[in-house]
Amino acid sequence: MSEPATFVNQVLRGRAFYSDIDDWVDIWHDADDESPVARMALHEFLGMSTGEYALWIERPEALRFIIAARKTETSTDTVEMLNQVAAAAARAKDDGEAANVIRWLQQTGRL
Repeated sequence: MSEPATFVNQVLRGRAFYSDIDDWVDIWHDADDESPVARMALHEFLGMSTGEYALWIERPEALRFIIAARKTETSTDTVEMLNQVAAAAARAKDDGEAANVIRWLQQTGRL
């Protein structure tokens, strides 16, 4: 079974950019009431857990971290853990650096 075509999955596949997230939110808002999209919660449509979504709403710059965490298969279900590393990952220049920060945090037992 293939993964759903959520924003997060499309970014991971290289078919969407971080900057596209507002377009995805618009698609969700503009969806016909009877469509499958309209029946989904926004966080589901975006492909985020409720914790990831709350973090993104609070700290939009954490989107890169959320994606990097998915790439490195780091659990992102705990908002507390995300809040601890979001500031460090948000300062990263690019995805590779954000992934390196996550790996370092894992190696040093901070994650």
